[in-house]
Amino acid sequence: MFGIFSILFYLVLSWNVLQNVDEVLNNRKVNLLAYLEENPEAPFKEDNPLDDFTFFPVEKKVFQESYESYTDTLIYEPVDDEFDEYRKLTAYVKLHNNNYRLEIIKPHLEAGEMIGTIAITLGSLFMGLALSFYLTQRIISKKIWKSFFEMLERLRLLRFDKEKMPELPSTNIDEFRMLNEAVNELVRKNTEVFQSQKQFIENASHEMQTPLSIIQSRLEALIGQAELSKKQAEIIEGIIGSTQRLKKLSKTLLLLSKIENRQFILSEQVDIQTILCRSMEFYEEHKAALNISVKAETRDSLKVQGNIMLTEILIQNLLKNAFLHNIENGMVSVQIMENKLIIANTGQKQEIGKVFEKDKLFNRFYKQSRNPNTWGLGLAIALKVAETSGWGLHYYKEEGLHIFEVNFG
Repeated sequence: MFGIFSILFYLVLSWNVLQNVDEVLNNRKVNLLAYLEENPEAPFKEDNPLDDFTFFPVEKKVFQESYESYTDTLIYEPVDDEFDEYRKLTAYVKLHNNNYRLEIIKPHLEAGEMIGTIAITLGSLFMGLALSFYLTQRIISKKIWKSFFEMLERLRLLRFDKEKMPELPSTNIDEFRMLNEAVNELVRKNTEVFQSQKQFIENASHEMQTPLSIIQSRLEALIGQAELSKKQAEIIEGIIGSTQRLKKLSKTLLLLSKIENRQFILSEQVDIQTILCRSMEFYEEHKAALNISVKAETRDSLKVQGNIMLTEILIQNLLKNAFLHNIENGMVSVQIMENKLIIANTGQKQEIGKVFEKDKLFNRFYKQSRNPNTWGLGLAIALKVAETSGWGLHYYKEEGLHIFEVNFG
């Protein structure tokens, strides 16, 4: 668009310049002839280099009455040592009863100079306008959108688990004021839902724990009685085991809910090596029972920002998965690398006709083994901890090993 405008501007300017020069040439011709008519004694030479006009005598048969033409021509300038552009008027006139061809020349703007002038002028104008428009828009936009970005920043820091909600900035702009009202209402409703859900989960967990503890304690008291038969004792032991599993499930689901609701502080300094070494001690018995060899490369110190308790849960769940689903004379490998924790283990052979669904590995209650001591929640919790902490947890299989990689970077 700017290029088309520049071309049109050049054409219009050129036409105007030529019109003005032609008008000057015509006025010069009229004034010159009038002067020479009134002063016949005024000497003039047909070809005087100091004048801008020249009279060339012509024969009568060549003479053309009322003929005029305006043309462009080049004339050599010794001073500049170059040819300059001139506008020339050619006309046939009678003077002192003699026929002449009159040529009058006037310099005019050269095309190169004109294009350069236009380019510089319009370019500067365009750059000035663009800069002015940009600065104006920046200033106006910054002022108009200030309250909006303040609102975004406060919403970014919004925590539903905090009792005090952020106060959104006031504004004189109707649209932003309506948006403020809608956001305030939305935040209020979601806070109420969150608090209600949180209260329900805590109450339900507490109410479940109390009767389960009572049932377990009474069953333990009952099993201690001597008059019970062996079969009755086995039944009660099974009930006690189920009760313990229900208590554990209740606590696990409550923990998962708290993680999802981000009820943990994630600004603590966590030493991965210390937690890993401490957690490995919990599986010494399982290691000895299956004769599992452990290869640990934990000499490198790795400290990350997160929550110490959640990180312990993450590492313990991955280690539990590695030992619990291992095989006799199997292997567990633990490596601490730069911003990474890698836990690899051998595993049980896939049952015939059963497909390993990798995409469902981190789903809740998903389990392929028939081990009654697992709920299928360990890896789901580990993934939630990683996501909440801003880490990555990935699974892949390589050379017959099941590998879980935690990327803290």
